[in-house]
Amino acid sequence: MLEEKLKERLKEVKAIEFGEFTLRSGKKSHYYVDLKKATCDPSALEMMADAVIEKMPKNIDRIAGLELGSVPIAAVVSVKTRIPMIIVRKEKKDYGTGKRIEGPLKEGENVMIIEDTTTTGGQIVKAVNAIRGAGGIVDEAIVVVNREEGADEALKAENAELISVLKAGDILEK
Repeated sequence: MLEEKLKERLKEVKAIEFGEFTLRSGKKSHYYVDLKKATCDPSALEMMADAVIEKMPKNIDRIAGLELGSVPIAAVVSVKTRIPMIIVRKEKKDYGTGKRIEGPLKEGENVMIIEDTTTTGGQIVKAVNAIRGAGGIVDEAIVVVNREEGADEALKAENAELISVLKAGDILEK
């Protein structure tokens, strides 16, 4: 099973660590998922992309990678599926063209968001709203690791589904 192999590879590249950590949300955790370490490893990056592709809906016009962690994953998924991608910044730039979304997005396109890790889903919700504000349709997002601390509910409140490759329970089981 691809998910089981991916979980083992993430541990091998030390993208999953145990100890005491403070998360972006401010919450404390006894484990930390740093998928940037995995995106720097070709085999782990490819495994993450393959796992995302395996769970992708079929009616996607555009893939959205969220700055910074999921952009490499989204790029590999885009190359493998030949589906064009966009990059969604955390915040609108205050210089240059001032864009929040990089790359072409046409009105009415079905966009699937890819995120590396989520806890509460805050960044994904912001991306959903940015893409919808630009005319895109977002019905689902895929996350490689769902920490299962509210992200599913946050997406549901936005009328979108969160699809998880791995969940916290998968990572924490021996």
